[in-house]
Amino acid sequence: MNNSIWQKAASIDNRILYIIMAIVVAVPLMNPIGFPIVFQQEVLDTVELIRSFPAGTIAYVGAEVAATNAAELRPMMIAIVQLMYELGHKIVIGGFWADGCSLARLWAAPFLDEAGAVYGEDYVILGYRPSSTSILDQARTNFIDAFSDRDIGGLKLSEMPVMKGLEKASDLGYLAIMNPGSPGTATYTTAWRATGEVNVIIDCCTSGMYISSGNNYQAGLTAGLIGGLNGAAQLEQLTNRPYKAIRSMDAQALGHLAVIALLIIGNIGYFQTKREEEAK
Repeated sequence: MNNSIWQKAASIDNRILYIIMAIVVAVPLMNPIGFPIVFQQEVLDTVELIRSFPAGTIAYVGAEVAATNAAELRPMMIAIVQLMYELGHKIVIGGFWADGCSLARLWAAPFLDEAGAVYGEDYVILGYRPSSTSILDQARTNFIDAFSDRDIGGLKLSEMPVMKGLEKASDLGYLAIMNPGSPGTATYTTAWRATGEVNVIIDCCTSGMYISSGNNYQAGLTAGLIGGLNGAAQLEQLTNRPYKAIRSMDAQALGHLAVIALLIIGNIGYFQTKREEEAK
């Protein structure tokens, strides 16, 4: 290689770098590459735990989500509810983040409907409620009244077949809580786990919550743990439902490889140029 090539390698235009990174990230988002996924035991155990519940089990999904954590929690929620429906579990979706239930209707409902789930029979979305503490406390004795006997669209919960058998929180088989912070898994743990209503809580947390969620899981406060985009990708793979998490992990991995390659090329160019200048 001549000197000019080494100089170019040592000082690649930032615009070219941006273009390279954009292409590298966009390609796997459109066409997954299929990089190997290393499964964590906690995710394997969590999927087996969900599978251990019989058909007809009433499961609660905590839609504690917002647009800011969609990249991690959207694919996680979609894979969770699809697995629940496949196993014949009845799905009750609620949440105390302002946009949570509305986003659940946008994210999860289309996939359930496509799979053949019937709203009101197989699943229901409760809708946003402003006070988690008082509602969860009341739900310990009367679940339907705690949520004002209304779903997200104003329909009566008491008239829906999916609510049959759900009189109080202890009638829930297990919880799967999307957990970006507060309200989150800790909210339900305090309200229902500490008082003995529900013993099986699955923590579906963002990467930022993974350390604290991991501590709670190891302490036995939660029975399952799926963490971050990596956990979502593992869940998709285990349930054979590749969606955005696997594609995003491929993009992330390829992006990291591209950064490493560009750093190596830039450093080689820098030292080679410097060596040639000293030799003159």
